[in-house]
Amino acid sequence: MLGSHSPLRPYHPLRSHGHFRHFWDYSGGTFIDFWCHIIDAAVWALELKAPRSIAAIGGRFFLNDETETPDTLEAVLEYPGLVFLFSFRPTPLPGFQHMGSIGCLFEGTEASLVTNYEQHEVYVRGKKVDDFPHPDRTIPDSPGHLREFLDAIKTRNLETTCNVRYGHRLTKAGHLANIAFRTGNRIYWDDERERILGDKSANQYLKRRFRKPWKL
Repeated sequence: MLGSHSPLRPYHPLRSHGHFRHFWDYSGGTFIDFWCHIIDAAVWALELKAPRSIAAIGGRFFLNDETETPDTLEAVLEYPGLVFLFSFRPTPLPGFQHMGSIGCLFEGTEASLVTNYEQHEVYVRGKKVDDFPHPDRTIPDSPGHLREFLDAIKTRNLETTCNVRYGHRLTKAGHLANIAFRTGNRIYWDDERERILGDKSANQYLKRRFRKPWKL
């Protein structure tokens, strides 16, 4: 079922279509599905590299079926000089429900910024400010993922905005959060060696066992 490298399982409707992401065999749950869409704003804006430590807690409180991954998860990631909290739950960003289902909140010493794909708001001492000075734009508008991909092929310039290297940096923190959840441990990450420090139970999740004859 679904992926030649995955364990062979009997057919089940929940292992097909949109529900496949709720099984550890194929995915990291809806959490990892939404992860890149939300954390991208923070990683891009703050030029985040890799977290030093990750802790996560959650469970299954809404799904009542034979799937496996959590439907609620809270992750805390420690970056140099920054603590990043990720809340995955079936409700909008608490306090900013008017902005839709997902969003990213930057908490600074002088003000706060909340943003999503369509709008952003700035708050100073808890009050919304509409006339704040906007900084100069440093990133040009994208013509769209498909257009960028096609242009990269035509020009032989493979450095698209969301390239594979950036995707790897963005996604691995989410996978580490899932590992912290599955082990129940706070994990410490060595990004240079891409290893979890002093935790064999966690390191086992860094690689998949491929089903023969496939290997990597």
